[in-house]
Amino acid sequence: MSYGQEKEMLIEQIAGKKIVRKNFDKNGKPQGMQIFLTGELKRESETYTVEVLVELYDENNQLDEKYTTTYKCNPREFDVLVNVFPFTDPGDEKTKVDVTSEDFKQLYDLQSSSKLKDIYLKMSVESGVLSFFGSKSLVTIKNRQSKKENGKITISSDAVVEAYVMGLKIKTINYTVEEYLTESLVLQRQKFTEDDGAYFTMAYEQNNKE
Repeated sequence: MSYGQEKEMLIEQIAGKKIVRKNFDKNGKPQGMQIFLTGELKRESETYTVEVLVELYDENNQLDEKYTTTYKCNPREFDVLVNVFPFTDPGDEKTKVDVTSEDFKQLYDLQSSSKLKDIYLKMSVESGVLSFFGSKSLVTIKNRQSKKENGKITISSDAVVEAYVMGLKIKTINYTVEEYLTESLVLQRQKFTEDDGAYFTMAYEQNNKE
């Protein structure tokens, strides 16, 4: 496979990584944890997939469930997977991602100014009963600002997640987002805070399971 500069970001950020999501209530009390162990990126016809081993833990860090899921994206829209994990339902066996923003390739383009472009995503469930009913989520990432300090990069933004079933909006969630990257734009961690103060964190580490 041949990758351009923007394609390589997916390999660095997602494939072969251990991604840990920790959930907290508005008082900072742990509410469970999910661990995503991602495999190598594979090509299927005109799309790319990555298999992910998912481990679900309760508030006492006891393992509740363990299974494998698959994420799929269009080759021209690689970077979308960086933003998929925080918003997908752990119970979905397969998730397809479509990008509706023409500026998505500039997701981490920090050269022009500190104010970054808005990003628009659409995710749909491809398997199970929700696929029959037409389940999807629309994600808008806006008000994005970047700051570089002591060799680290911080990006702040607002994210709005709208969930639909059979064309009807059933839920809207608003997040304040903080992202932390190295100077070479490798994503290290994220924090997503809801309006009521509840939040979850995402940490990206090298996957050493093999």
